[in-house]
Amino acid sequence: MEINLDYIQHLAENHEGVDVEFKETTGQLDRGMETLCGMLNGKGGIVIFGVKNSGKIVGQEIGDKTTRMIGDALRRFEPSVEIRQKYILLNDSDKQLIVFEAEGNNPDKPYSYDGRPYQRHDSVTSVMPHDRYSRMIMHRGGLKYKWDSLPNENLKFEDLDESRIHWAIRQALELGRLKDGAYTRDPIAILEKFKVLKNGVYSNAAAVLFGKDFFYYHNCIIRLARFRGKDKRDFIDNQQIEGNIFDLLNEVTPFFLKHLSVTSRFDGMYRKDELEVPINALRECCANALAHMDWRKTASVGVAIYDDRIEIENAGMLPEDIPANKLTYGSHVLDSHTSEPPNETIARVMYYSGVIEHWGRGLSLIFEECERAGLPQPTVTDERGVVKVTFIRPNLSDHKYDPINDPINDPINDPITLLSVVEKNILKVIREHPGISRVNITPIVGKSEATVKRALKVLGEMGFVEYRGSNKTGGYYCR
Repeated sequence: MEINLDYIQHLAENHEGVDVEFKETTGQLDRGMETLCGMLNGKGGIVIFGVKNSGKIVGQEIGDKTTRMIGDALRRFEPSVEIRQKYILLNDSDKQLIVFEAEGNNPDKPYSYDGRPYQRHDSVTSVMPHDRYSRMIMHRGGLKYKWDSLPNENLKFEDLDESRIHWAIRQALELGRLKDGAYTRDPIAILEKFKVLKNGVYSNAAAVLFGKDFFYYHNCIIRLARFRGKDKRDFIDNQQIEGNIFDLLNEVTPFFLKHLSVTSRFDGMYRKDELEVPINALRECCANALAHMDWRKTASVGVAIYDDRIEIENAGMLPEDIPANKLTYGSHVLDSHTSEPPNETIARVMYYSGVIEHWGRGLSLIFEECERAGLPQPTVTDERGVVKVTFIRPNLSDHKYDPINDPINDPINDPITLLSVVEKNILKVIREHPGISRVNITPIVGKSEATVKRALKVLGEMGFVEYRGSNKTGGYYCR
């Protein structure tokens, strides 16, 4: 629509709003520019000088000093942005209206004015919170400026775990997420295929995915804690594991198996034993926490088990257009959003290797698993640069730790103790040799193939292990 006197009269009659602001004179020029900055960071809008807050059009006289002030103010936007500017002469007067129009779809946002970023809410302009500004900066930079894709000039091949590199490519091939032609015994070619090596230079992603030494990567840690009660005053178990992303995830399942109870449910005529909170949901949540973490910070992924809940948190932020309170099962936001991982290279390798099961469907899978188990939907919060997912534990006698009775009850509640000696030995072998076949397990545990087969069936039904790959080349992995 053309911006003319009639249009401005229409705006004045409808008062100010999120996309309309009136200023009486350019004596309020800075305040007007701050509002314009907020509109640039939102959906756009219009700022008009020469209109009172009441909507009365009064105009103002414009001289050389005014135009110089305006030119200087427009130069104080960062990054530089084109703002449409128009002067409208009032009828039967030498006074004019000064109109500034800002577009809200510019990919260069967030913008700042005079060194500070602003936002617009209803008809109020305020300084943008640091978390939101950081989130928008990350979105502006795109893949080119994401931490995981940046070159790491000091990283060398000998700093990486070659066995883990080969494991990842085998996983990708067995799952069909890479074509057979992609595989080679040359680990350098594998890393290039994973896009963590380019022109002989490794990226930061290579360090956290396949690294061996983490002196310079203080967030290559996962904090595992079991608290007594419902707060952090008293530990039952407290661990801090260091390693690359795949090593860290290997430590998660045993910790959950150690501290969560096993429940039984019937599927038709058959009883199925599984953890009180589905292990698939917990593992997917931990994998997503590592994939989406803000690796620029020193904070690490944390897992905390309380009597009434499980909390999994990571340093990071949700995308600007995905508010945490809208992430509910079946919501339009959850079903329609496009996956925009802040660490696209890391997420890609984790997906190829089967650690992330569904590209862009992590939360949906978590919610679906909890619904299947009859549990309340996990809640997601995004506060002060930390994203947290909270699982509510089912009320199994409140999971209270009793130092007198627990030694008696533990054989019932601890899933590990439900296993036979043979099953425990097989589970240990699989943890030490991921991808091992049943034929190779048999001589290690010294049991018949039929016994091993039965034990593997039990371990699979309880959610301890899973078989991946083809019948000929596949093997067993801990879940």
